[in-house]
Amino acid sequence: MGLVRTYSEKEVAAILKASEGQGVAAERGQGHSEGLHELVAVGRGREHTSEADLAERVLDERKKAVGAFDGCQAKAVTWALNTAAGQNALMYLNNSSVRFLFAEIDVANQFFQMKHIQAVVPRIGPIAKPVIQSSNVVYVAMKLMKEGTNLHIRTAFPMVAAPACGHSHCEITYVGNTSMDQDLTI
Repeated sequence: MGLVRTYSEKEVAAILKASEGQGVAAERGQGHSEGLHELVAVGRGREHTSEADLAERVLDERKKAVGAFDGCQAKAVTWALNTAAGQNALMYLNNSSVRFLFAEIDVANQFFQMKHIQAVVPRIGPIAKPVIQSSNVVYVAMKLMKEGTNLHIRTAFPMVAAPACGHSHCEITYVGNTSMDQDLTI
């Protein structure tokens, strides 16, 4: 079965679980969607993070923004993949010359919940104590890969605001490491 099709929440949850801690042949890095970007372990044997871990990431990695879904990652990713923008992203990924893509897809009106930290990170010196906030997810960001004919989700995280371009889009990386930005129709 091809990558371009609608997905059930159960299928997406299984893909997220299968991708967690696993890499794709000839690619560096392991899946970390649940372990870094979901606060509630929805289901048996699921990875998850915590509010304390989010704050620690800001301090240790000097990140300006971190976020995690609040018990709705599989629902939000399913919604994003099944939109016209998500299906277009999967169409690009289905091309044999594409290695992977990073998509940012609008889910603003679905009221998925998230926790996030927006931090002021000076070049040098300490970071002020991070403050965790709750809000609705505005965009879902995902690194989508393929393992043979199967979908692999390296990461999927919530965004509290639209990307700089202001709409759903993806960055496609081709075999040979050339890349291209592509708007995703909605």
